[in-house]
Amino acid sequence: MKRKILTAVSGCCLGLCAMMFSPVPAFAADTIAITDQRATPSYWTKHTINGDKVLLTQQEISTINRTMRGKSKTLVDLAAYNIHQSAAAVKEMILAAQQDYRGEETPGEAYDANGKQVPTAHFKQVKANCNLEGLTGNITGQYALVTERTNMRLLPTADNYFDDVTCLHYDNLQATALDPAEPVIILHTSKDGAFAFCQARHYTGWVSLSALAITDRKHWQRYVNPKDFLVVTANKKVVSVGGTCTVLFQMGSVIPLASKKLQAHDTWLAYVPVAVNGVLSEATVKITDDDSVHKGFLPCTKNNFIKQSMKFLGDEYGWGGMDDSVDCSSFTADIYRSMGIEIPRDADQQELAMPQSLKFDGLTTAQRFTKVKEAPVGALLFKPGHVMMYLGQDAKGNPLVIHSASSYFTFDKGKKQKHYIRKILVSDLHYQNGKAVETIDGLTSAGFCAK
Repeated sequence: MKRKILTAVSGCCLGLCAMMFSPVPAFAADTIAITDQRATPSYWTKHTINGDKVLLTQQEISTINRTMRGKSKTLVDLAAYNIHQSAAAVKEMILAAQQDYRGEETPGEAYDANGKQVPTAHFKQVKANCNLEGLTGNITGQYALVTERTNMRLLPTADNYFDDVTCLHYDNLQATALDPAEPVIILHTSKDGAFAFCQARHYTGWVSLSALAITDRKHWQRYVNPKDFLVVTANKKVVSVGGTCTVLFQMGSVIPLASKKLQAHDTWLAYVPVAVNGVLSEATVKITDDDSVHKGFLPCTKNNFIKQSMKFLGDEYGWGGMDDSVDCSSFTADIYRSMGIEIPRDADQQELAMPQSLKFDGLTTAQRFTKVKEAPVGALLFKPGHVMMYLGQDAKGNPLVIHSASSYFTFDKGKKQKHYIRKILVSDLHYQNGKAVETIDGLTSAGFCAK
């Protein structure tokens, strides 16, 4: 979800609201979404050869995960992370996390949730809240766990910075969302004491301290490298904690088990972190053994790529995890993680990290269609600012993809119209971006872990 806010890319996980055209962008009556039988998992699993063959063992996946960590600095091995950092190193991390706002003195054209322009004074106050002057000497990080689905922010504020008053779904300060039971390392706290600057397994940013439970390394490691665990295989999973509250997990979330044996009434006993005065106090919860969870990661198969992706079909597009949903790159990351494959959070880093890839540079449109058909089911197709998952060829030989799409463009007698669709959908590769370039012609690579 790397932010170059003014990039004009259809269906991407970038801030497309910044590009305004006449007339005002609207939801399209005609859509790029395919809604016939090709938008069902059974269509693809029936046509996929050796769909249930295991492509990678968990040991092979562990090796691939190490390889990808070497390719993308956004991925870290939390278990081996050095919690002792210099103040200068942490300062650089905080500044880097600001992305496009680094070095800026004003917020530019930014609007709050009420449609009012964000004043420069507010922006300076938020930047000052980073508390950089409080970084001195050597820093020792704290171990913590996420207790509820929460936002990770580029700057220490919950206030929205929308770049268009008519489009309140794209907050430029939103980095990503973290699910319950995610382990993090706290490296710094904001001046107002409300936010912690954290290193997660795939991102750095500011998290509300109210959503964190500080703990010791022993308990923290139970969540970093659990021996026995459930992985969430549904698009979303709500778990009741103590009968008093619920927490929301998304696909790929890992929940440590309190017992490796299935309990009475087909339930699992699992740990969910809760905070008492900011300190960890684990709750033991019962989770029904159904198709929303799986003990351990799912086998890495073509059919599981298909089935997992289709569970999101029709869900709302969620920029940076907003609206309790997924954008293009968190969609693909969640699918892969349900099988134990840890790819980066942002599309550009996913492309960089892929162990194997097919390149499209210098190819004609016809050659591109030939090349994309060489990609295996589950491969990720990249274009600037966007990522899609390849499903294969339909009965007529058309390559189709599933993706979390934000928008696309149509052109009628030279008149450009932007259409917000904001859904997870199946489409072909003909839809256009703001420069009238079809998606097939904008592809840069297809990345995958195994054929």
